[in-house]
Amino acid sequence: MKTMKKLKYSFGVLLVLFMSCSSDDKAPTNVAPSNLVVTSDISDDGSGEVAFSATAQNATSFSFDFGDGTSQESLTGTVVKVYEMGGQNTYNVTVTANGTGGLSVSSSIEISVTSDAGDSANAEIINLLTSGSSKTWYLAAAQPGHLGVGPAREGIDGDWWYPKWYSAQAYEKCSDGASDCFCDDELTFSVNGSGEISYELDNKGRTFFNASHKDVVGGTEAEDFCYQFDTSGTKTISLSMVSGNVPDAETTGVQMDFSDGGFMSYYVGSSSYEILSIDEDLLYVRTYDAANPDLAWYHRFSSEPAVGGGDEKLETIYNTLVWSDEFDVNGAPNPSNWTYDLGAGGWGNNEAQTYTDDPANVIVEDGFLKITAISEGGENAVYYFDDISLTNTGGASSSINDFEGTPPVFNNFGGASTVVIPNPDASGINTSSTVGESTKPIGSETFAGSFFDLAAPLDLATYTSISMKTWSPKEGAVVKIKLENSANADENYEVDMNTTVTEAWEELVFDFSSAPAYTYDRVVVFFDFGVSPVGAYTSARIKSENLYEFTYGRVEVRAKLPSGGGTWPALWALGANFAEVGWPTCGEIDIMEHVGNKANVTSSALHYPGNFGGTAVFGEVPIPSATSEFHNYTVEWTPESIKFVVDDEFIHLSFVNSDQTPFNADFFFIMNIAMGGTLGGAIDPGFTQDTMEVDYIRVYQ
Repeated sequence: MKTMKKLKYSFGVLLVLFMSCSSDDKAPTNVAPSNLVVTSDISDDGSGEVAFSATAQNATSFSFDFGDGTSQESLTGTVVKVYEMGGQNTYNVTVTANGTGGLSVSSSIEISVTSDAGDSANAEIINLLTSGSSKTWYLAAAQPGHLGVGPAREGIDGDWWYPKWYSAQAYEKCSDGASDCFCDDELTFSVNGSGEISYELDNKGRTFFNASHKDVVGGTEAEDFCYQFDTSGTKTISLSMVSGNVPDAETTGVQMDFSDGGFMSYYVGSSSYEILSIDEDLLYVRTYDAANPDLAWYHRFSSEPAVGGGDEKLETIYNTLVWSDEFDVNGAPNPSNWTYDLGAGGWGNNEAQTYTDDPANVIVEDGFLKITAISEGGENAVYYFDDISLTNTGGASSSINDFEGTPPVFNNFGGASTVVIPNPDASGINTSSTVGESTKPIGSETFAGSFFDLAAPLDLATYTSISMKTWSPKEGAVVKIKLENSANADENYEVDMNTTVTEAWEELVFDFSSAPAYTYDRVVVFFDFGVSPVGAYTSARIKSENLYEFTYGRVEVRAKLPSGGGTWPALWALGANFAEVGWPTCGEIDIMEHVGNKANVTSSALHYPGNFGGTAVFGEVPIPSATSEFHNYTVEWTPESIKFVVDDEFIHLSFVNSDQTPFNADFFFIMNIAMGGTLGGAIDPGFTQDTMEVDYIRVYQ
């Protein structure tokens, strides 16, 4: 299945630059810079060029953060930067003078730069936004994700640059009386001969308010609601470069700032919207909730109003059956139609199963294809560790914990657990009496680990590394040490090492010389990071690659799904050029996906460059009997569109296809059950086995 972004155990990263020093004695060579002076020479010719000069006593180098998301290192303190954002923009530039021993001092200046360098990019955005004069946009209600919300910054909940927490289904906000006004809004953008942009919101008298902002209109509803609200009047829009908390994800980098409290349809108190993407038909934006800085809201708008609503049915253009498998011959799947993927690990999804061609895992029986995931027992992954110490290149060390006295209080997450026990293998380089034991059970999360807090912060000015003795059941396991500030989740730094021996003690040294000068008083330890215990489950994945591949058509699959916690069945298709171009370039069409931990919902998705993993085009639909009854899962794929339907009911996901997507060439089918992983989640400890039954798969053209 698809390569999803890993859920990370992360408390976020927010760069905070400050002067760092230690109360401990230092070698004479560790001298902090002082008397930092920063000057700028700003060109007035529209080139956006700025010459910076920084001087400081005892500085060995300088780090420049230019305030536009870029940075540069300099040994001399002299750099020339060209700002590419068109128009006049203000930047906060921070310069850090670096000394020896990790000591530094920082200073910031604010500059105002006029640049013509980005005018062509701005002009293109303005033209798309206004069609060169005036253009009206509408809520893209037919598309999933027309309204979504996710974490506003890293550290709140793992991956954070997409609507992770909620993404509206197609037409979801048009059928609810509390939100139906949302679908009526008309947003008109205009541009005059001087390039000035104006904006008008016609809300037909009512605006959809986030519940946290109901006081603006004296609202009383506990949930989001449509209230009478006057949005008349023309607002002006200025374009600026996105600054501050910007994720490393797909975006134009341009922000629209509305005058006089202007906003785009859904009221969250914000008048600034980052343009994530824009073309002639779709405008995708993100804004941050004025009442809750942890929330980022996402809106999709289209150039045409949505039609059909929640009861829109598929009117197929494909009615000639061209290929099928009715699964009516007992035994192995028809070798003319299917071959197997074999092996473990999930191809990037951190799954727990091993795929086989064993009849116990895949068989045609009684008129159905049966793919069965089976628990094979297996064992929990157990690791030991000891003697965690600060070290430096000169050989000096300072113990963090050797587990010989009062044991630290371990906090566990993701299913892992850590305790202090008698050394089970007092040999080789470690004959101490007690050690830490970390257990990663079958079914635990890939990021499972434990942490303990310290009485005083670690001295990384004197000591640049951390050593730890480890005992691993296998060679090549990833061991991660992460240092954090228990009082500030945004201050953290992590280093990975790999075990090199099996079932024996070794010492791993983790280099923290590049760690920012934060206050670190928490030690987090992960064993075999990114992997759950494998080999404990078997399953099957069959595919039609090189046997049946096709372009365009209506595909119908009738199936009944497993319900076990941690199961992840899927009926999907992958671009036939996968072996040549890789994923997501080849494209992926998920006809149906399901997870046992969310048994009453099925989903569909499209993955392709710019929209894959956590940012895929996605839609889901409630199916209360998905695991107890057979349902028809259908996709109609044409050169103009891709539409997903369940049981011939309303379209729950509709996508505009074009020659710019990979969905115009041959694809092949895949059917499988994965266990756990990035989407399947935690596996029920009591899981024994569960089956997906497929009645038929048919292609019409």
